[in-house]
Amino acid sequence: MGSAVRTALIKLCEFLLTALLVSFFTFAAFAIIPGDTARVMLGPEASEEQVEALREELGLNEPLAERYFDWLGNAFRGDFGNSLSFGNPVGDLIASRLPVTLGMSLIALIFVVAVSFPMAAVCSRNPGSIKDKSLSTAGHILFAIPPFALSMMLILFFSKVLHIFTAGRYTAPSDNFGAYLVSLLLPSLCIALPKVAMTFKFLRASMIEFSQGDFVRTAKSHGLSDLRIMLKHIIPNSAVSSVTVISLVLSDIMGGSLIVEQVFNLPGLGRLLLSAISRRDFPLLSGIVFYLAMMTVLLYFLADVISAMIDPRIRDGRAA
Repeated sequence: MGSAVRTALIKLCEFLLTALLVSFFTFAAFAIIPGDTARVMLGPEASEEQVEALREELGLNEPLAERYFDWLGNAFRGDFGNSLSFGNPVGDLIASRLPVTLGMSLIALIFVVAVSFPMAAVCSRNPGSIKDKSLSTAGHILFAIPPFALSMMLILFFSKVLHIFTAGRYTAPSDNFGAYLVSLLLPSLCIALPKVAMTFKFLRASMIEFSQGDFVRTAKSHGLSDLRIMLKHIIPNSAVSSVTVISLVLSDIMGGSLIVEQVFNLPGLGRLLLSAISRRDFPLLSGIVFYLAMMTVLLYFLADVISAMIDPRIRDGRAA
């Protein structure tokens, strides 16, 4: 118990330090970007007196360190100020777009797990077989196709050939939850397919390694079936690497969703981010970047904690 608590505290300290560094670099990146926020808000026709008065009101004349700590305190309360282009609180704008981005990410993750694990289990039983080579080749092809290209191909196939999908049609979950899920299925599939290939590759290698262990030969000598050996021995022993891979895949999924949203014309964080960039909306831009960075850091933190809970060697510092 002591080692588990110590490991959790160490991971928590690492998480807090990483979060602090992420917040600093996020703030610093937008603080040093050329351009006057007050001038952007007031427009090119505003006088210097008006611009200077607004700079004073927004605290832009304060020292950089003081501005950072003010921004940091507000950021961890979810207050990123108001958007320059929309006029609404940044937190409200991000929250309004989360159902799209998070919904796509979760559906894609479910698809990745549901497909990659059975594929890896099948291929690891007979490495080098025709089935293994065929699935591995298909995985390499999927991994090589960029998400935006795959999105366009699937849109053409499902909308022009099968006539069962219309790109850009989105239903909010509050209006019709079933239609909301249906509207996100094809975009989520476009995100998931390359990630299936990546996850399958890692899981296959891990399962093949464990299937050659002494404990598997012992289990076979005791008459256990291949299915029971897979479920009771190989998959549980692959759990640590699986957690790590899935955390990497999920953070990659969230990044890929920003691109796919543009192709499918979905009102998610990706479109909001592009809008903030094009309008030089620094409060909105820094809020979105900070949120996405913190989500990634949180995923890695949870993966470390779960891995330590699963594998005692990690808790005791005996495994890398």
